[in-house]
Amino acid sequence: MYDFVRGAVVSRAAGHVVLDAGGVGYSFSVSTSTLQRTPADGEATLYAHLLFRDDRAELYGFSDQSERHLFRQLLRVAGVGPAAGLALLSEHSPESLATYIACGEVAQLTRAKGIGKRTAERILVELRDRLAAAAQTRPAGDVPRGREDAVLALCSLGLQRSEAVRRVAAVSEGELATEEIVRLALRPG
Repeated sequence: MYDFVRGAVVSRAAGHVVLDAGGVGYSFSVSTSTLQRTPADGEATLYAHLLFRDDRAELYGFSDQSERHLFRQLLRVAGVGPAAGLALLSEHSPESLATYIACGEVAQLTRAKGIGKRTAERILVELRDRLAAAAQTRPAGDVPRGREDAVLALCSLGLQRSEAVRRVAAVSEGELATEEIVRLALRPG
């Protein structure tokens, strides 16, 4: 129904932003990262997601479309509601979260408030394949850009992301193809 709302920032508080657009105040529930990216005054644009409940309609706002897309994917998982989705997006950037899901990083998901091990595992099962392609096109930021493909390849072979990052970092720097980095990272010793 709403794609985005652009308007003057009326207020910002923990988890909420109010925008005045054409004389109408829109109250959005937002992640911590969106709250940080929203200016204290002036104009802002929030990408919207409208959720209807039995007794009310709730409006969620996101600083960019990738964050909103991932929020919508999370809502499709049984047992994950909007509060859990916002908690995950408050803890991780959309790119990092997609990478953690694609690589099966339960520990990273459980860092978010209200996300237990069972919920994290359900998210992995239901979203891993859908988000794997997105994770392969976006570096997570904790390894050099050219080596992220090698980390993802090692994750697809069953390694946890932290172990894959450690092994790729242990391979000497230089102009190496992804296949060579993976081969060297898989060597014993």
